[in-house]
Amino acid sequence: MRSVVVALRSRQRLTLVLLIALAINQIRIAMEGWGSFVLRHPGFADFGNYYLYALVGLHQGWSRLYDLAAQQQEWLRLGGSDVIPWFPIIYPPPLAWLVVPFTLLPMPLAFACWAALLFGLVLLTCRLVALEQTRLARWTPVVAVLAVFPVLYALILGQVLILELAALAAAWWLVSKGREIPAGILLTVLVFKPQVAILVPVALLLIGRWRTVAVWVAGSALIAAVALMTTGVDGLRDYAARLSGAAATAPEFLVPTQFTLGGFIGHGMVRLAVAGLLIAVTAAVAYRHRHEAPAIPIACALIGSMLVTPYLHSQDLATLLLAGGIAVHGRLDRWQYGLLSAGYLLLLAISYWGFGGWGSILGAALLVSETVWLLAALRVRTPGDAVRRTETLGQVA
Repeated sequence: MRSVVVALRSRQRLTLVLLIALAINQIRIAMEGWGSFVLRHPGFADFGNYYLYALVGLHQGWSRLYDLAAQQQEWLRLGGSDVIPWFPIIYPPPLAWLVVPFTLLPMPLAFACWAALLFGLVLLTCRLVALEQTRLARWTPVVAVLAVFPVLYALILGQVLILELAALAAAWWLVSKGREIPAGILLTVLVFKPQVAILVPVALLLIGRWRTVAVWVAGSALIAAVALMTTGVDGLRDYAARLSGAAATAPEFLVPTQFTLGGFIGHGMVRLAVAGLLIAVTAAVAYRHRHEAPAIPIACALIGSMLVTPYLHSQDLATLLLAGGIAVHGRLDRWQYGLLSAGYLLLLAISYWGFGGWGSILGAALLVSETVWLLAALRVRTPGDAVRRTETLGQVA
């Protein structure tokens, strides 16, 4: 028995060393390219747009958040194209509210504080999903996520996605501990990037966590009411128009299409039909696992959300890492463990070759692997199956 434990720990150490090497290489590639440029010019990070967005509300009025003239006025005041690139703003109003305190600082210092906050949230998320609490187990998820391009990209850009994924991880942890009300409060962060996790509340409702969903609905309604009062109907109409343009992959939004159903099978009725089928499969998986801990339903909801979303950025693929980290806390068979490992290797491949000539092939492979994992989760035997089998045998006897 002791020899088995020693062999297992040796394999874990070897895995950690390999992941550290991959993470160092990914960081090196980033810093030799766009990473070092962004660190020297923080306005070119996504945080630069958040900062500009908050200034539009503060200086031009919250009702003009989506007024292009107001946005350009603040953009020029910050220094124009020498300081920050011009993009039409498509963020929801709460993001501007969130960043307001950071506007008290000069942009470089504000970006440094924001980046430190996000890195701390990455560490927290990895701690929450770690299978064990040994030092080796705690650091393995950290280097594993840093070895993958989407996470490192999100960190260097200061992407609010990191905040949302941390909140989702904490919400899962709270739900699994029976603390449904604070979990529902945390789920309101879906307002920032709802497309990456929109099916999570559906899954929670199907597994009977209605208190969490009720708190999320109430909190989201309150946020929407405040946004409507401050931004106005015209402002929200402009916001909806921008989102529609982004979903149609307008060039100014730099939307990669190879990782979405729309990029794979087009944007017609076929895509809608396939998306509807995938939503049904996700719901079926959640309901099938309703008697277990919430890990599998939430992980599948994240995967399903990524499959059906019409719009995502390359850094949004980090959501799949969170799904995998949560999934390993559920009841998995060896095929699902194998699929998770294959999925991670696929994300590593995408990190190096997914945005060039191999992008379409790797993107299609990712979509297929996500779908296969959902289908595999449907066939895994659950405690409910065992109960029904026992009852049937008892009736026969």
